[in-house]
Formats: sequence, structure tokens, C-alpha cells
Amino acid sequence: MPLKVSVITPVYNVETYLEECLDSILTQDLSDIEIICVNDGSTDHSLEILKRYAENDKRIIIITQENSGPGRARNIGLKKARGEYIFFQDSDDYLLTSNAFSVLYTAASGQDLDIVSSNFATLKEENQESHAKRTAGIISDGKRFLQSGETNTSAWAKLYKHAYLDTIHFMFDETIFYEDSEAFPRFYINASRVSHIDAVFYAYRQRPNSIITQNVTLKHFAGLKAIITTYTALLENETDNSFQKYLKKQMYNNVLYFNQLMLRSDIPSSIIDEIYKQIKNKLPFSKLELFLVQNDEKFIQYVRRDSKHKFSHPIIYMLRKLRKILI
Repeated sequence: MPLKVSVITPVYNVETYLEECLDSILTQDLSDIEIICVNDGSTDHSLEILKRYAENDKRIIIITQENSGPGRARNIGLKKARGEYIFFQDSDDYLLTSNAFSVLYTAASGQDLDIVSSNFATLKEENQESHAKRTAGIISDGKRFLQSGETNTSAWAKLYKHAYLDTIHFMFDETIFYEDSEAFPRFYINASRVSHIDAVFYAYRQRPNSIITQNVTLKHFAGLKAIITTYTALLENETDNSFQKYLKKQMYNNVLYFNQLMLRSDIPSSIIDEIYKQIKNKLPFSKLELFLVQNDEKFIQYVRRDSKHKFSHPIIYMLRKLRKILI
């Protein structure tokens, strides 16, 4: 009998959180699992913790690599995985209930799902929680599911059929930040059967020194460029008008996020502007969408000069506020 679930967990300098993560996996009532922990060149006591746990539970498999990022760590885990289904878990996060895997697996295997997702809680350092509630129970194809907005762009809190990932030859981009967001549409676009469970199984820990909160680097901008490039490639091959609109909306949102990162970055504007120019030249946007992009560019230019300009150009400011209505 094949294993039911392979849990893939990249591990990098998380000695403070790793035991809580592993305990939440090992106490699941679905025991027919393997836990593939890819030590991504940790310099703290993370590897020692992994070895101690592996001595007591043979389901834990440790793989060590030089620090190469979570994308490569997950790809290595995928190559090693033997489970019928795949679950990605970050090593500073943890499962909130002991039946998370059994509920997800029962739904996925019983309904022959390619992907099934669940709700999650966001944990900040002050331990405040916010729960993301979603609609549950409806089975659709991946495109319709994406259009419904019923899931987040992270790889975690979802169970993926291993055979489906093999069929689409899935791999994470190993060279960028935001590898989850870049992979997100590729996970779903070819899926035939997707569903969601209205239960909060996963605790996502948002730390001050995580990738999404740390100082902005060139790798952040390169990641956003890769995301937009992926959506552009998908759009070029898409014939469904409604899904074309969805893809363009996601591209537009990422362009806006790129602009927001410009305000947080200390990188010389000439370097960032060149990356942005490369992105903008490939955008298949309408005149209205390009006008709103240009409006955001003006806003960035004004705020770069003086943050008080944010309120001294009310038309530009109001157009930014109205963009969700206009697009």
C-alpha cells in the first residue's frame, strides 16, 4: 500500500518554531504519512532538532542541501515523495487540529480531487489571529475555482494529488522570492476537480524577518517579474474570455504591488525602473488599464520626491482608490 500523504517541509533557521511544527504533524490521526524535511543549510540548531525527532519516528526523512531557498527544497522533496497526495508545510507554521490530514485526504480520495484546500489562521508575533473564511463543498475545475477567489496564493493548507502534479510536470521556480505566487496559477489551471473545506486547519506565522516582511531586494522585484511573466504566458494560450479577464486582473494586481514595493526599496531607481520597463513593455493591457498603471507611476514619482505629495494630487490619489471599481 502506498503512503497516503507526503508532507514536504523546507527547514531554514527555525529552531524556535520547528518542534511545534513537527509535533502538529506527528500527532495527526492519519498516521500513514511521511514527513520529508529538507534542511536548507540551517546555521542554528534546526538540524539537531530534526535528527532528534527522526530517531524517535521513522516517518521523518531528512535531506540536507546548501542554502538554496524554499523552491529548490520543495522540488527535492517532490522528487523523494512516495505519497498518494502532497502537503506543503512551512517549518515555522503548524497544524491547528489533529484531524487535518484525515479530513483533507478523505475528501480528496473519496471525490477524486486534484486539489483540495482549507482555511487558515494568520499568526503574528503578538499572537493575534485572523481567520480566512471560504465557501466550501463545490467541486469545479481549476479555472472556475480560481475565478471564484476561494483560495489564497500560498502552496500550504492544500492537499495535491501526486499523480496530477506528475502529469503537469510541476516544479517550483528555484531562482525567485514569491515562488508560491508564481506557482499558484500553474497548480490550478489544468486541474479537473478542485474543492475546498470550510475548516481552519493551518496556522500561518507571519514573522518580522520573513521574506514578505524583510527589506526589499532585487530578488523581490525579480520574483514579481517572474509572476507577471507566468500570467502573460498563460494569457497568450487562453481562449476563454472570462478566464482571460481573470489572468489580466492578476497581472494588474502584481504590477500594483511592484509599484508599492518601489516605495519601500532603497535600491537605486534607475535599476528598478529598468526591470519595470521590461515588464511594462509586455503587458497586454487595455487603454483604461494602461491609463491606471500610468496613474500609479505618477503617484510613485510624487511620493518618491516627498511623501506629502500623496495628498497634494487628489485626482491621482482618488483614481488609485477607485481602481478596484474601474477594473
